[in-house]
Amino acid sequence: MEGVGPADMMDRVTTFNKLRSALAPAVRPILEYVPPVRWAAMWWLGRRQPSEVVVDGLAYAVHPADFGVTFEIARTGDYEPATRSACLELLEPGMTFVDIGAHVGLFAVPAAMAVGPEGHVHAFEPDPDNRALLERNVARHTCGNVEVHPEAVAAAPGSLTLARSRYNTGDHRLVEGPSRGGVSVDVIALAPWLATRGITPDVIKMDVQGAEPLVIRGMSDFLEGDLALALLMEFAPAMLRSAGTDPSNLLADLVSHGFDLELIDERTGLRSQASVADIMSACPAHGYVNLLARRGGQ
Repeated sequence: MEGVGPADMMDRVTTFNKLRSALAPAVRPILEYVPPVRWAAMWWLGRRQPSEVVVDGLAYAVHPADFGVTFEIARTGDYEPATRSACLELLEPGMTFVDIGAHVGLFAVPAAMAVGPEGHVHAFEPDPDNRALLERNVARHTCGNVEVHPEAVAAAPGSLTLARSRYNTGDHRLVEGPSRGGVSVDVIALAPWLATRGITPDVIKMDVQGAEPLVIRGMSDFLEGDLALALLMEFAPAMLRSAGTDPSNLLADLVSHGFDLELIDERTGLRSQASVADIMSACPAHGYVNLLARRGGQ
């Protein structure tokens, strides 16, 4: 956004995140369960929002009628800047980055540039519409070191249904059984998938709307060992509970496997070491925080 400095950008992101935390619990059910309101909102967004945005000097094709990522970028000029910065700080030339829930590539594209031609990026995006935009953005920036994969990532190989949000393209969720408007997707378990290909990850980012425990279960081989690894993840207690997982147990499991936890504050841009209790206290009841879990060598 021309004429907007870093401080102004952070102020906009902070204000947006505060408003979202306050309003999301009321707005979400209206968009979900009142079709006329949702249709009107999507029609308005599709005509008011851009089909292309620029973040940190990189252009991305996006969904215009999206009440998630596109809406945030259109209002603030950025998207999760503190988390993307933390991710890029971890990456060095030659590293391997795994992006689970890559959406349109806001992490995968700059990560590809950070790891360079000797590094690799594996971007998993099961939603066909998101994946088409991801592939366009990867090609646009000539990221030859990025492999886009159509599978979802969970606990075991097979197939599941991707329940697609009707208003937020970043809020699709894995479920068992049929779902209205959902699509059947192939699923892989990360550890065996990487092992069969001789791939050792350095940094893994996951944004999978409550399926984080499934992803972690599918990479248990990594957790049981002493592999130096950094995990970036969205942590949403309400979504985890609805999926049958105790949020604090998920964090405690990471700690028991030698990971140090850090809170990433998108309102201030700061990161701080945190205990399980600290994180549970900091997380909004119906919202989320982003976390960095690190073990050795990073």
